[in-house]
Amino acid sequence: MKLKSATSRKLRYGGVTAILTACIIAVVIIVNVIFSALAQKLLWYADLTPEMMFTLSDNAIDLLENGDPEFEDSTSPIEMVDKLRAENPDEDLMIRIIFCDDPDAWTENTSMRYVYETAKQMEDAFPDHIRVENVNIIWNPSAVSGYAGVTTTSVVVEFGTEYRVRSLNQFYVYNTEDTTEAPWAYNGEKILASAILAVTRAVSPIACFTTNHDEALYDPELALTLEIAGFRVQTINLATDEIPANCRLMVVYNPMKDFMVSDGGITSDIDEIEKLDAFLDGTNSMMVFMSPTLTKPLTNFEEFLAEWGISYDRYEEDGQVHPHIVQDTSQSLTVDGHTVKAEYETQGTGGSLTKDLRARSSTPPAVIFKNAMTISYSDQYSPAHYTDEEDESISFDYGAYGVDGTYRSIYDVFVTSDNAVANANGKVVEKATAQNPLKLMTVTVENRNVSEDNYGYSSVNEASYVIACGSPEFAAQSFLQSNAYGNGAFLEYALRIIGQEPVPVGLTFKPFGDYTIDTVTTAEATQYTVVLTVVPAVLALGVGIVVIVRRKNR
Repeated sequence: MKLKSATSRKLRYGGVTAILTACIIAVVIIVNVIFSALAQKLLWYADLTPEMMFTLSDNAIDLLENGDPEFEDSTSPIEMVDKLRAENPDEDLMIRIIFCDDPDAWTENTSMRYVYETAKQMEDAFPDHIRVENVNIIWNPSAVSGYAGVTTTSVVVEFGTEYRVRSLNQFYVYNTEDTTEAPWAYNGEKILASAILAVTRAVSPIACFTTNHDEALYDPELALTLEIAGFRVQTINLATDEIPANCRLMVVYNPMKDFMVSDGGITSDIDEIEKLDAFLDGTNSMMVFMSPTLTKPLTNFEEFLAEWGISYDRYEEDGQVHPHIVQDTSQSLTVDGHTVKAEYETQGTGGSLTKDLRARSSTPPAVIFKNAMTISYSDQYSPAHYTDEEDESISFDYGAYGVDGTYRSIYDVFVTSDNAVANANGKVVEKATAQNPLKLMTVTVENRNVSEDNYGYSSVNEASYVIACGSPEFAAQSFLQSNAYGNGAFLEYALRIIGQEPVPVGLTFKPFGDYTIDTVTTAEATQYTVVLTVVPAVLALGVGIVVIVRRKNR
């Protein structure tokens, strides 16, 4: 009887336990289904990605609320909204982030959800100033008829009459131009912040790429970098078009044909150089990326550049032009020594352009120049030296020019190590030294004092800049998009100075993986190989000797 009673009790308890377990599992499933449905409907998501991919950073919040600290007198996006609301109290003025499809379309796909969640966090941070909206452009195409080129994966950032359209792939960083491949980093915070900065500016500056000299971009990444910096990017044919009034930056990228000058109508009455000269007489700037593959100098254009202190190094022999190409096997990412890691200039105006990038880390990112032609100061500029009277450590060389009240100075921005050489036509034509490294990038500045009032009691310093580089590949996608290299970050910091506009610097993309090994030079790779080969062998030999000695002494 006792056995039967005990067995019955065990069965009864076991049955209760099984029923209780089933009930708990059922409750968990029901709660999970209800919570999932609510999460889907109310868009409840937590950022559990390792890099906090779509979590809004403090830097982004500070930039939107307070603006760029480099421009204390500028108005931040939030301040601009408040200012225009005070002037137009009857208007519903909001920064609108418009997603061109329904919310569920932007949350079911992971890559789309990252962007959507970043925008929602901006809305949560500034609910009175930023509004996220969804428009199904298939059912309501008229809602986006005023925006050019939108698709269901487009994001429109709008304020007042200004808007910027960004495609989904622009929020990500890819290793190649093929955006069908998986991206390696997310850049949503920066893309959205830059668009908000752009649409809330009082005036949107324009950057023009010259087009009528067989120019060809290696990648579209340089244009995107300028857009992120707040410029409206467009092309210009200087032979037929007038430079737009709001153009602040001219980009001459990889020209293959010379610029036209007027010869009194004999062969041409068009003068592109005259247009560039007048453009730089204003508070405007220019960037030049000259190719070392030119078979002959661009005589007119390079004579103009010489007036800005810039001389691309090459020599002519037997009717052939031979550029001076940098080679530095001690600081190269490739065995041939032609993909060079540059040295930062730390003083003068060149040092000012690199200062913020150098301040980001105790070890600034590598800035890469591939197949670079060297630059010298032109003969029109006199060698000059500056030493600060109060701090003698501030001391540098530069080139100076002064003619008819025009004063310009040219400075190094990036140079080679003292191990570099310049090759031309198969032979070494120049060697770098510690005192005279080879120049990879220069900046020329013309300062002017412009009166702020009718009486001349006060003045402000306005400047024009010309940045010269002998490597179009400096702006290649592989260098601008990698967080291992500083090329893209440098351009953003430089554009903040020469464009004189706030730029969303400090907001970096978030990589899905770490690619910092890309910065290892050939010399460093050789060193690591030797160490990793020799050290284990020596340790194994040492352990073997110890074991043998101990066995013999037993």
